[in-house]
Amino acid sequence: MAAAGPVEDVTPLSLAYAQAAPPPLNAPTLNERLKADVAIVGAGYTGLSSALRLAESGSRVVVLEAREVGWGGSGRAFGQVVPYAKHDDVSVLRHFGPDWGERLVTGLGGGPDLVFELIARHGIACEANRTGLIFAAHHASAIAGLDRLANFWRDRAADVERIDGEAVMTMTGSRYYQAALLDRRGGTLNPLGYARGLARAAVNAGAVLFESSRVLGLQRTGGTWTLRTAGGEIEAPDVVLATDAYTDDLWPGLRQSLIPLRAYQLVSAPLSDNLRRSVLPGGQSLSDTRRLYSGIRPRPDGRLHMSVDGPAFSNGGAPFTAKSSRRLRDVFPQVGDLAWDYAVAGWVGMTEEQYPHIHRLAPGVLAAIGLSGRGIAFGTLLGREVFRRLSGVAEQDWMLPDTPLRPIRVKPFARPLVGALLNTYRLLDRWDLRKRSTG
Repeated sequence: MAAAGPVEDVTPLSLAYAQAAPPPLNAPTLNERLKADVAIVGAGYTGLSSALRLAESGSRVVVLEAREVGWGGSGRAFGQVVPYAKHDDVSVLRHFGPDWGERLVTGLGGGPDLVFELIARHGIACEANRTGLIFAAHHASAIAGLDRLANFWRDRAADVERIDGEAVMTMTGSRYYQAALLDRRGGTLNPLGYARGLARAAVNAGAVLFESSRVLGLQRTGGTWTLRTAGGEIEAPDVVLATDAYTDDLWPGLRQSLIPLRAYQLVSAPLSDNLRRSVLPGGQSLSDTRRLYSGIRPRPDGRLHMSVDGPAFSNGGAPFTAKSSRRLRDVFPQVGDLAWDYAVAGWVGMTEEQYPHIHRLAPGVLAAIGLSGRGIAFGTLLGREVFRRLSGVAEQDWMLPDTPLRPIRVKPFARPLVGALLNTYRLLDRWDLRKRSTG
């Protein structure tokens, strides 16, 4: 029987990433008692970005990882570095209001700059590719949304371009789309390589990292927190919980503030040289405006990498391969029937509003979780937000406000409700495609 959820998941990291990433850090397991200025739980993008900044500022930082660096979503992401939240800019401004909303939109717009600057500065080997991202309209009714998005970012002097007709075909290698947006701010990378690179940069800056060191208890004595593992303890006045979908019951109620969803990807066999030149020849990643799982990107080794549908709540589930193959043939008929060499599977931590949260759980305890499928750039930015709070930066210079911790109201019914919503999205996408095929 499949294990229940993210914490119990034993699915190994995919060779699709591991073979092209720097080697594991093989950090030691905690078996002693140490003191630190900040203890960070979780060695994903948020925890490692926090650790790097804090260590560079002179803080004594200890990072505790239950498994290995990048084990969670940070080693299993699709690999797009995106300057957006899950929702569009209008929704962000409506949800957060004009002040915080504008801060978040602006901050996210600079997310890829931050990621690629860190990669360059620390020499992170992660197949970094900043040729841009293509967002295409899968149906005529979606073109107006692309126009609005292009106008929004052009008004902010962002490097975006609307393209149509033959220009779309030239850029994508597909006649499936008539309109698209090229956002040159974004790009792609090997997410596991990026996580391992951030970890090495943090260690080089002075952070101390322990793997296979799950935190089993957290207790406050006076002004100090003690984090207990099976083999040792860390004492620190400040604690950061950065465990996202893989959050356990270390802090009461934190796990109940998320809905974990299983995400899947497929990686093809290598394309022939001719096919490689005909599919996304500029190296950009392509997503379209359908509701679910539309990402397709070329890999440096000549493979195609797709985000795909699959069972949302099962550790033992398999991606919907036949559905994915049909979609690939629809968009790129020249590829024919490609074989799938690798699958990638992991968990995404969704909050109720699908925005990340920073919680002040108690004096000296921050939680930064809920990346909601926008992990690479947003997770790196979230680490910067943690650093700003711990280093005393004024609230007026934060990107994201604090959020009170509260359980998701429908948590006991989350699986059937989310399952019904996903099925609705599948039906709507199918309906759009049917309308498209009938003119």
